[in-house]
Amino acid sequence: MNVLNELLTNVVPLYGFIILGYVASRWLGLKSKPISSLLLYVLIPVVIFDNILKAEPAQLATAMSIVFLLAALMNIPAALVNRRFGSNVHPDLVRCSFSYFNIGWFGIPVVMALFGEAKMPLIISAYMGNVLYGDTVGYYLVSRSKDMDVKDSIKNVLKIPAIYALIAAIIANAYGVKMPESLEPVMKGASWTLSALGMIIIGVTLTAVDVKNVAYAQFSKIMAVRYVAAALILGLLVWLESLVIGQLEGDEQKLMLLMATFPIAANLVVFATYIDTETEDASILVTFSSIISLVLVPAACLLLF
Repeated sequence: MNVLNELLTNVVPLYGFIILGYVASRWLGLKSKPISSLLLYVLIPVVIFDNILKAEPAQLATAMSIVFLLAALMNIPAALVNRRFGSNVHPDLVRCSFSYFNIGWFGIPVVMALFGEAKMPLIISAYMGNVLYGDTVGYYLVSRSKDMDVKDSIKNVLKIPAIYALIAAIIANAYGVKMPESLEPVMKGASWTLSALGMIIIGVTLTAVDVKNVAYAQFSKIMAVRYVAAALILGLLVWLESLVIGQLEGDEQKLMLLMATFPIAANLVVFATYIDTETEDASILVTFSSIISLVLVPAACLLLF
């Protein structure tokens, strides 16, 4: 497998949509709010429902649990960062950024580039664990970064259709429901559009960032802790799974470990934009991590595969 060639051909072009979003916002006045609404209320629920139907129940439960536990445990290093660095970034935004991995818009194209459809059930199952945490606890944390009270933040979480799409898809999967083959091109188009718009919205929000005044040293420290902590915690969880459950083997274990190199989910920007809070810092965090992952993912692929 020519890992570098596959990644350069299939993954790197997605970054062009960040530039497209930036240009469209700067010169054409493109706004992020309509895009975030389309993502939250249409594309994300559709893609979640379609992907859950394709997952094997045992693998779904295992991968979802590992990623959900990873997200929950990443709150520990996030809390240490908030305490140690005295970060100017809102503490709840830091916690969400540590726990929310871009498995859907970044990880799925990477896995497709490396393995085609063969390993999609695993990455989809992991994506669901990410959704289960990110679209509930993660969205709650972003809401709290706007100084909303707990009650209003919970109300915000309950407005997210992704939660209901996830529940409905799990029930449908249990009853053996399959998506009609005639809709497969539509579902692939929805996944591609979701990935593209997720990158575009990062570019749009970057127009509000004053690059001269970005605290590069501070954000670099945050990113360093996040990636190291993710590798350690995910390594521990995969090792424990091999001892206790043994559902994942070989390349499946390696793919789970690869997720530690994935960037922060672009949903962080979608949520921040939709709620209108901390959009600049959210954009910086997502873009910083996306650039770092552009280097880390190929390096990790060469080591693991």
